[in-house]
Amino acid sequence: MEKTIEKGVLSEHGKKMARIIFNALLIAGAGTGVALVAVNMGFGMAASTFTIQSNLLCMIAAGVTLAREIAGSDRKGKAYIFLKGMTLTSILLTFVVYGFVLKPHFSATTQGAPTGSLSNDLLHVVVPLMTLADFLVFEEKGSFRAWHPFGWTAFPLYYVGYTVIYKAFGGVYIFTEGAPAKFPYFFLDHETYGLGTVGIWGLLIAIGFIGFSYALVGLDKLFAKIKRSKTT
Repeated sequence: MEKTIEKGVLSEHGKKMARIIFNALLIAGAGTGVALVAVNMGFGMAASTFTIQSNLLCMIAAGVTLAREIAGSDRKGKAYIFLKGMTLTSILLTFVVYGFVLKPHFSATTQGAPTGSLSNDLLHVVVPLMTLADFLVFEEKGSFRAWHPFGWTAFPLYYVGYTVIYKAFGGVYIFTEGAPAKFPYFFLDHETYGLGTVGIWGLLIAIGFIGFSYALVGLDKLFAKIKRSKTT
């Protein structure tokens, strides 16, 4: 009996240490990517892209998780659960849009940031997949609520508002040599493509974001159900 308890304690300690190390690496990866882009573009301009802002959000969420694990906190508050879900969906939006929208656009137009750089790989691929892995491997399941996907849209909507304000104050984006761009992503460029086209792109992205978020909630509930069935 004592050996079983001791084994369980060691297992929990090992999981705790693994999560601490994993989140420290996640912060280091995101921080490295952000620093590389900031050196190249300047932090003000870099911070005005959704990629950088979603990675900064990942660093904040991972920092909160790291602090909680070090402090030994077991209570998962509502704000913490909401933050983790919003962070995961936002960074996976970065992953999907980069892989399926921006990379093909860059390849077709030869415009935009280089797609093979270390910073791009860290910010668009490594950090999103690590954030997903943290949820799948370490996070307690069954905590997301049915209204969360709509709540999680707060971050993308905030970013759209941010770009409007940034542009109104004369902000520009310089990704390659040549004339600066007024918009960080072509699907926000209503001056070139028109409000109707940009609206359709925005609607498609919003539907995809909310749909994926509900899939995540469903997966969360499924994992919780599987865990309960194993303990009964």
